[in-house]
Amino acid sequence: MAPRGGTIGKLRFRIRELSREVWVRVTAFAVLGALTAIIGYLVKDFIPSDLPAKIGAEAIESILQILASSMLTVTTFSLSILTAAYAAAGSTATPRAVRLLVSDPVSQTVLATFIGAFLFSLVSIILLKTQIYGQAGRLVLFGATLLVVLVVVVSLLRWIDHLGQLGRVGDTVGRVARAASDALEARLEAPWLGANPLRGAPPSGTVPVCPETVGYLQHCDMAGLSKVAENNDVLIYLTTTPGDFVSPATVVLNVSAVPHDPDEEAALRKRLLACLTIGEERNFDQDPRFGIQVLSETGQRALSPGINDPGSAVLAVGHMVGVLCKWREQVAPAVEYPRIYMASITAIELLKEGFLPLARDGAANFQVQRALLEAMKSLGGISPSIYGDGVVELSREIMHFNRDSVALKSQRADLVSIFEEILNISQPLE
Repeated sequence: MAPRGGTIGKLRFRIRELSREVWVRVTAFAVLGALTAIIGYLVKDFIPSDLPAKIGAEAIESILQILASSMLTVTTFSLSILTAAYAAAGSTATPRAVRLLVSDPVSQTVLATFIGAFLFSLVSIILLKTQIYGQAGRLVLFGATLLVVLVVVVSLLRWIDHLGQLGRVGDTVGRVARAASDALEARLEAPWLGANPLRGAPPSGTVPVCPETVGYLQHCDMAGLSKVAENNDVLIYLTTTPGDFVSPATVVLNVSAVPHDPDEEAALRKRLLACLTIGEERNFDQDPRFGIQVLSETGQRALSPGINDPGSAVLAVGHMVGVLCKWREQVAPAVEYPRIYMASITAIELLKEGFLPLARDGAANFQVQRALLEAMKSLGGISPSIYGDGVVELSREIMHFNRDSVALKSQRADLVSIFEEILNISQPLE
């Protein structure tokens, strides 16, 4: 039987996702604090017994008590701030952006430092009370405590500076834009994730494979799929891409052939599906469409009557242009896995994912409509070979939304003028 596919690639993906959890860094700092206290006990016999008294190491217990009580207070205060920031991001931007705040490395590191310092102090006080340190061990603990205090002070200063932006609309939109930009750049480096481009439907005669769960395709382990294909001498046709919604009725991939034995066929299907990670939510990493969608959702929420902030919608439009302008020329396949064929995302998909919902929700807002048309003109001018046809098609739909919604005749004339400029953009066919 061929080895199970998808293990290494999925493990990397899981580790990357796990590293973004708050508790992982908190645990790492806490363990480091406990290890420091233990090391102090282990090396106590190598320190001269009269040295601690000369440098005032006897004050260590008072310092640890102050550190423990203050860090507990600061940690509680920081958690309340983070909770408020997450709530603000979810209400003023979009709940889909909260994940980026939760995985914010500055917040995680600072919070982990505070909790780690608290546990370090607590463990050290317990060991001091048990009299297992000795005078020499106190010196090591004193030095480690001074180092922890220094780290805490630096973290506090960093935290104070960071709090000025955390949870604000501009900061949240910027985080989403960076995530979307990173995903798009990674996709442009490997447009089909290292596979051959799949243009059209899979060949006739191929066998469809459907998942057993419902959710969003978050990650494709291309190396694992390639290994399964080589071991079973088959070709794989991925008809879905990360970000697509799948269910047991969805064909996620087709395979050129399957074993005649039912047990072997079931085993092959299981190995293929093991290379695909399906979750309840979309993921930014392999899905540039998701970042664009979250930016669009932020703009849509800003246009809601309860918020009524067209400036934030225009800000979201600008960030989407900044992300999409990174795709400026046609990319050639970089085939690393010759046995795999994969469908691609298209420029018109990205445009419609981001701008069309804003055109609908902001139909009566001249400021938003003008920003959308200016975005179409900019993208068409930056890369007519990629966006030329798409911006013309989408601009027609934008004009359809605002035709009877923008009240002033002069504003409608301004929008028509920009639309006519877009029509003049060259539209080379692929």
